[in-house]
Amino acid sequence: MILKIALLLHIISAIFWVGGMLFLVLVIAPFLKTIPDPKAKSQIFQVVGKQYRFWGWVAIITLLITGPIMLYYLYGLPLSTLFDPTFHGTGFGKAVIGKITLVTIIVISALVHDFWIGPKARNSAKHARLARIFGRTNLIIALLIVLFAVFIRAGGI
Repeated sequence: MILKIALLLHIISAIFWVGGMLFLVLVIAPFLKTIPDPKAKSQIFQVVGKQYRFWGWVAIITLLITGPIMLYYLYGLPLSTLFDPTFHGTGFGKAVIGKITLVTIIVISALVHDFWIGPKARNSAKHARLARIFGRTNLIIALLIVLFAVFIRAGGI
């Protein structure tokens, strides 16, 4: 039962997080280009961004909790296995370590984007440009994480 709940929460959180990033990049950002007033653009993106940020972090925290639960209950993989060099040599191990590495990178990047660069983007064109770069890079990393999840489910790279 724990596995089923963890899997459900993991999938819903991943859908929300990645889907939200796609929505921001593919729908909100192009819409904002149609607005001539830079202050209005900034205000809209700040409101949307703050609302998404809360739920995005709920999703990230859920993913960080359910991921290890699924590794253990679905694959019988205790966390100690992640430190075993022989595990790293398998296709499955490479997929798991690749996903964990990307998750670590994106969590750090999202923290920097959401709590340092994003707030400064409101008043700085330089930081606004940097926030866009971080946001799009995070989307690419998130899509790579989904790819590694597929590799894990398929037995490895």
